[in-house]
Amino acid sequence: MYLYVGEEKLIHNEDIIGIFNIQYIKNTKEYKSMYKNLEDENNLIDASEGEGKSFILIEKNKNKKGYIVKIGANTIFKRLI
Repeated sequence: MYLYVGEEKLIHNEDIIGIFNIQYIKNTKEYKSMYKNLEDENNLIDASEGEGKSFILIEKNKNKKGYIVKIGANTIFKRLI
C-alpha cells in the first residue's frame, strides 16, 4: 500500500523506517544532524506547506529520504493499519 503525504507525494508503506512527531524531536541533536544530512544530499522533502507536524524517514534502494508532512503522527499510524 501507499501513504499519501500531501503535495502529490506517495510513500510505499514498506519503505518507511520511522514516523516521528516533530514537536517532540525537533530540538534533539539526532534530528538536527539527520535533517542537515538529508538536506545536504537533497533528500529532504517538505510537503507540509509550512505546518510540519510529522517527520517520516524512508529507505528505498539503500537511499534514505526524509519527508516533513502536515499530517499528525497518530493520523499516519491510523492510515497504515
